[in-house]
Amino acid sequence: MNYLALDYGEHRVGVAFGDSELKMAFSRETIDQKTTNLFERLDQLVKINKIDEFVVGMPYHPDGRKDGKNVVVEAFIKDLSLRFPGMKIHTQDESYSSVQAQEFTSYMSKKKKQKNKAIIDRTAAAIILQRWFDENP
Repeated sequence: MNYLALDYGEHRVGVAFGDSELKMAFSRETIDQKTTNLFERLDQLVKINKIDEFVVGMPYHPDGRKDGKNVVVEAFIKDLSLRFPGMKIHTQDESYSSVQAQEFTSYMSKKKKQKNKAIIDRTAAAIILQRWFDENP
């Protein structure tokens, strides 16, 4: 099975791929929603890469509250399920995935801040997918 992982943000969406055989995640790209239609790009990625299932990073609160970003991500998942009916959508706790991605990419120049954010987003998506693979053998 082929998986597409998404680190959803209202401005940028990090994208990573992986398959159930290798159980390894690979960062792919960052979709800038200011310049690219998110669902049109996802349609392309799903078709080109023969995606079977989605894994979406969910910003869970430690105390279980539902507010802020997790409400936004839940709305996105609902839209995703309408756009791709019948396709499984898994959620994975994304806690500290961006922090971990920053650590992985900390060697990069501070001058390229916007580019760094895009790299961090797609790296975070790969971390989210790898966690999902590790937790779902």
